[in-house]
Amino acid sequence: MDVGKSRRNVRAASLALLAVAPLLGGCATHSRQQVLDAVHLEMPDCHAEMHSYAADEAWWPPGWVEMSYTVPKNCMDAYLVARGVDPAKPVTTWPRSGTSFVGGEPIKPTDPPFTPKTMSRFKLRLDASRTYPEHTFKTPYGSEFSVLLDEKGNSTTAYLITDFGGPHVL
Repeated sequence: MDVGKSRRNVRAASLALLAVAPLLGGCATHSRQQVLDAVHLEMPDCHAEMHSYAADEAWWPPGWVEMSYTVPKNCMDAYLVARGVDPAKPVTTWPRSGTSFVGGEPIKPTDPPFTPKTMSRFKLRLDASRTYPEHTFKTPYGSEFSVLLDEKGNSTTAYLITDFGGPHVL
């Protein structure tokens, strides 16, 4: 075995990884504001009490973003209206109506609206006796978001996820 050749191969591979890592996002950590700027998403114009936040750090700009926060209901309504969404007309609600199928697998009305990993990050426990509206919108850059709302009195907790991070992830 040629030890010198082996070391050169490892060094060449390391240099190649260093050259490619910035394009993939590498191991860098970006601030929430940097991520929101990258997917062209703004926070509501009022104080938001943040509960959770996660973003895809494997790619830059990120392919997905998840966050939850609580704001006054009138602020969330204004936020949705500014994105072309009628708060009184959700795309769907949870629990869903009827059983649907994805890839031949049944999805019951009370199956979680997000993946188990996302439900865990959100620490989300939904009450099947209540109705939670879900809306979708696109940013001007093309990032697509879904937001499930937990409305309680004058406050709303928003559980927001990207469905598509925008054309930069293609």
